[in-house]
Amino acid sequence: MRISTCLRRGLSLAIASLTVVASPLQADEPIPVKVCVLAMYEMGEVTGDRPGELQFWVEREDLSNVMPFPMGQTELRMSEEGLLVALTGGGVTHAATTLTALGLDPRFDFSDTYWIVAGIAGADPLDASLGSAAWAKWVVDADLLYEIDAREIPEDWPYGLIPLGGYEPNQLDTGWTVDNIAFQLNEGLVNWAYSLTKDIELEDTPALKEFREQFTGYPNAQNPPRVMMGDSLSSSTYIHGRYLNTWANDWMKLHTGEEAEFVMTNMEDSGTLTALRRLSDAGYVDFDRVLVLRTASNFSMQPPGKEATWSATAPYPDQGVPALEAAYKVGSTVAHELIDNWSAYKNRIPKAQAQKEKVKAVVVTMFEIGEDTGDRPAEFQNWVERFPLDEKIDFPYGYRDLRFNRESGVLGIVTGIGTFRSAASVMALGMDDRFDLTDAYWLVAGIAGADPNDMSLGSAAWAEWLVDGDLAHEIDPREIPDDWKFGYTPLRSAEYPWGPIPENDEGVRYRLNPGLVDWAFQLTKDVPIKDTDAMKAMRKKYTGYPKAQKPPSVIKGDQLAAMTFWHGKMMNDWANDWVSYWTEGQGNFVTSAMEETGTMQSLTFLANAGKVNIDRVLVLRTASNFAMQPPGVTAAENLSGEKKGGYSAFVPSLDAAYDVGSTVIRELVGNWDRYQSELPKP
Repeated sequence: MRISTCLRRGLSLAIASLTVVASPLQADEPIPVKVCVLAMYEMGEVTGDRPGELQFWVEREDLSNVMPFPMGQTELRMSEEGLLVALTGGGVTHAATTLTALGLDPRFDFSDTYWIVAGIAGADPLDASLGSAAWAKWVVDADLLYEIDAREIPEDWPYGLIPLGGYEPNQLDTGWTVDNIAFQLNEGLVNWAYSLTKDIELEDTPALKEFREQFTGYPNAQNPPRVMMGDSLSSSTYIHGRYLNTWANDWMKLHTGEEAEFVMTNMEDSGTLTALRRLSDAGYVDFDRVLVLRTASNFSMQPPGKEATWSATAPYPDQGVPALEAAYKVGSTVAHELIDNWSAYKNRIPKAQAQKEKVKAVVVTMFEIGEDTGDRPAEFQNWVERFPLDEKIDFPYGYRDLRFNRESGVLGIVTGIGTFRSAASVMALGMDDRFDLTDAYWLVAGIAGADPNDMSLGSAAWAEWLVDGDLAHEIDPREIPDDWKFGYTPLRSAEYPWGPIPENDEGVRYRLNPGLVDWAFQLTKDVPIKDTDAMKAMRKKYTGYPKAQKPPSVIKGDQLAAMTFWHGKMMNDWANDWVSYWTEGQGNFVTSAMEETGTMQSLTFLANAGKVNIDRVLVLRTASNFAMQPPGVTAAENLSGEKKGGYSAFVPSLDAAYDVGSTVIRELVGNWDRYQSELPKP
């Protein structure tokens, strides 16, 4: 919405008598501003002495047009190219009043202006190091609340800071609050600014290094400074200490639906954004063009061995100059890009896709019975509850939502049962722009039917060969020739014994990285697996099958995937021969499942596109039941008994899949500095 000429003329009376110093920009029409940079404080003069947030902009930019601004802290300065720089003053009140006055100043047209808040801040040592620069997607106010002195709070309260309208900490309002606590910025614009500046090298000094070395146990605090994404907590009170740092993290998540990550604390941003949002609502500015950049001059809490009072009064290393340099260096890069390419950005706000989440490992499960947590488990639930995969991520093109452990970089998926579901789900995940899967390890971890010739109930088998049991011709065995053993033949072949393997196997067989498989087996071969009385009773029936009667263990054994849940001795014989045929005698059928070849087909295509590394795939199947009946029982009787009574090793096999699989996943992500670039070897 454009502001009427009459309104602008009326407002202009308020400043008609102001003297304009060195300002050839005087005009009857409002001056279009392309970029407005907001600094919050200055130490003394705007040039030539100890710098604050404004000084580098004044000294290094050609801001030759100086205009009086009695409603603010100091004069406004503007370049011929359309860069305006203003000083708000410290604290949310100063920021809000200065921005309101500036936004209503009839000398300027801010309708297409990009706003860059560029100032220093206290950094959470859990996330950032001194000198780092963080682009915020969220700004959250920390003044609007109830407070009780911590010495008078109930014993079970973590602190005495309570949301407006709430009755205890971390309780959202119960009917009354205000609308200017949480501000979400334009994510596309923020991502664009970050992508433009993320590789800028920031100043590191001996003083910064010495200071951050005190923060043992805070690895992010001890890193060199960098450009990052991180959200902003704004309060006129200059918070310090371990307790308030914990509260700040909780507070930001509470008011943003768990989306914000507290990284920087400052004293102005919520006042600035309150004014800008109201000005946007009135049509003076465009709130979608606002950026907040904060750089770390100090930490928001003390290091180990120090008191909170030390943190509040400790001098900033190098007097905060590295953070001031970072604010100018990073902020000016964005400002100049916008101004230099104004023809592109005036009418089209730049945007970039969200920064992709770097995934270290993907856990692929196939089914879950009910909820992800708290009820009868299936393949996914142990991972969600025990690893844990504590963050839910919307996945509408899959079987159910994804789960993620952001700290470790482990992502979990339920594909759904059958090769077609697994193929579709894995392809959808691989094409999801939210994730970077290029270095990820993939672990398929699920239950299976086991060949009693090779495996006992509850055991876990690492597969090297995966063979499809669906892509075939089938004839009812009652109609096959007398010299045929089975009614299955490879596609486009109608003979038995089966002829040479077709040149195009059409996705019937996949061989995993043998070295990686052997490494996983060696790492886990001694992992204890639960045994139960029910399992012992079941395997005792398999007389003549010595391996079926052993206690559960970790082994190596190959896998047959078929959508048909087949059962019985004759089908078991076919499975052994089919796997042997397609692997040219190298593979040995041990487990039967319903998904792997679909999963591998999608991963193969994704690898061809450079989205995943096919050499980083592992398949672990655990025996919930046997693939055939014991002596003295028919196949139909055995299958019927399993359907009615359930698998004797169902829950133990789920536990085994987690216990064995998580050992590998924790080793990979725990030593990511090695395994990201180098495949593990046995």
